[in-house]
Amino acid sequence: MRIFYIFLVFLILVGCSKTITIEPTQQESTTDQQKQLINATINDVVDGDTIKVNLNGKKETIRLLLVDTPETVHPSKAVQAFGPEASNFAKDMLPVGSEVQIEIDVSERDKYGRLLAYLWVDGKMFNEMLLEKGLARVAYIYPPNVKYVDQFKEIQEKARQESIGIWSIENYVQDDGFIDNKIEKNEAIVEDSPVQITEVNLEEEYITIMNNDSTDMDMTGWSVLSVEGDQRFDFPDSYTIKAGEAITIWSGDFSRGVWSIDLYWTEQNIWNNNGDPAQLINADNVIVDIEG
Repeated sequence: MRIFYIFLVFLILVGCSKTITIEPTQQESTTDQQKQLINATINDVVDGDTIKVNLNGKKETIRLLLVDTPETVHPSKAVQAFGPEASNFAKDMLPVGSEVQIEIDVSERDKYGRLLAYLWVDGKMFNEMLLEKGLARVAYIYPPNVKYVDQFKEIQEKARQESIGIWSIENYVQDDGFIDNKIEKNEAIVEDSPVQITEVNLEEEYITIMNNDSTDMDMTGWSVLSVEGDQRFDFPDSYTIKAGEAITIWSGDFSRGVWSIDLYWTEQNIWNNNGDPAQLINADNVIVDIEG
């Protein structure tokens, strides 16, 4: 009877256990430690270091651990050098629908609720790829999430010595980020672009841009800057202005314009009625026209 009682208690304890363990799926290349990887699917690429995934049926935003790429979508900063390259590299390596794996360090989320993770693609860590190509710096080193910091610094140093990417611009990389390469009002203008600003209507809140070329113009990577307000409009990827045609970018009241043709900036008013130059900036971040 005593033996039966002990056996019964054992069965109850086992039956009540709900501990879930993720089995390691891959061995690290640099150490003998094991890591636990969680399968996910790419939903979107925000920029070089911020990725959206589907994880266990739930949409999550991942902020890559220990790396920082130049800005492309920051609400108060201009597009920074090598930011578009980092974003495009991420989009090429992480197409929507592709299968990836994420690795959590110690702390799971940041103050914005984003998952903090290392991202693995076909057995290669994407965080490392960015560093290898000079598209990111080692940053945001906050213990206890420091598992790979030493090897990241080694990769970064190699890219720095070879002057790759962000390291090709002298003093561009700083301890607190990247030198703000915001376009200044007195910066030189290149006059050889067939795409030009034809009108800036400060009161009616629109700007018109004309393609004077005989071929269609892909505006991917192009932008418009309101100099006084330091506000930037980025053209959608693969957006085209047809040869000989003009398009209008509206802000403020969205009831105006032609929805099938025109573009819309924001519901807020952009242009300063007392004077506000507009700059048209190409994909190389060079001003090609200014009006006002």
